[in-house]
Amino acid sequence: GRGTDKRPNVGGVYYGTEGKRSVMLAAHLDTMPIGDLSAWTVDPLGGEVRDGKLYGRGSGDNKFGIASGIFLLRALKVLNIQLKQNVVLSAYCDEEYGGGNGSIASCVKYPCDMYINLDGGNSVREIWTCSIGGQVLEAKVAAREPQDSAASVIDGLQVFKGHLEQFGKRRRDELQTHRFYRDSDMQRSALRILSCRCGDAGTNLGRGQMEFVFYTVSERQAIEVELEQMAEAARQDLNAMGLDLAPLVPRSRYFDYICADESEPSIQLLLDCASEIAGKPILPAGACLSDYFLYYKHGSPVSVTYGVLRDFKLPGGAHQPDEFIDCNEFVRHTQSLALFLLRWCG
Repeated sequence: GRGTDKRPNVGGVYYGTEGKRSVMLAAHLDTMPIGDLSAWTVDPLGGEVRDGKLYGRGSGDNKFGIASGIFLLRALKVLNIQLKQNVVLSAYCDEEYGGGNGSIASCVKYPCDMYINLDGGNSVREIWTCSIGGQVLEAKVAAREPQDSAASVIDGLQVFKGHLEQFGKRRRDELQTHRFYRDSDMQRSALRILSCRCGDAGTNLGRGQMEFVFYTVSERQAIEVELEQMAEAARQDLNAMGLDLAPLVPRSRYFDYICADESEPSIQLLLDCASEIAGKPILPAGACLSDYFLYYKHGSPVSVTYGVLRDFKLPGGAHQPDEFIDCNEFVRHTQSLALFLLRWCG
């Protein structure tokens, strides 16, 4: 039910005079819900600029990317600067819900030599050339006999959590050996429990569920084997408690771990342009779960993520009340993209 026939992408092409190569600037259209309006001190749809910050839902995640592309190409036209190669702007759907249909569709419709996914952060110090793998999953525990208390299911979820934590430790250990993720927030939170529910206002007391997300740099096949082994070990313990563990249910697509060649000339050119604008080295780094890996897989391995959104855990960060971006960072980010287009396109 999330096809692009009902939630369309919006794309456009700025054709170069030669048009032998194409580069895509991509940002997603959809945002998270506004949430509790009372938690906002500004109009979440107002686009207010205050103290050098631009506020609003989606300002960082990911409307700035759409604005950057439109603004810089408009500026080139106003200045009568004609590029030699093509630039594709893609505002794609289905990112926040975890489907990936929009990013894949943009690759299929607009094959390019390079893709720059603008759904990222930390532009003042890094460009993401690597993307972590992982998935959101749900575990369901059920008692075989009717229950008048949720206690047994709570105990069962605790047993499952113990097995899950061992799986999480292995994820943290592997990320600690990776040059981009060592001692990072992603390494520390390589396994997170997102929700845990048991019963429903006194009904279904024999059922419970736990939703979790994990990060990895291992291959998908190996992880899926390990997950099944973990679930089977938990299943045996739960069986002795009169509880059943259902097969784990995916709550998102699987995000593949990918790593681009940062020495590739086009990627190195973007790093150089960003460094020149910033006046300091901008370094390659690792991304969190995002659609970046889909541009790499379905578009071109010459792909990066580059943006200015604030981290989720920061006040005013992505998905938070009073979401904002820093206006100076936004301008420098757009300048870096403009300089890159002038040199890459000619």
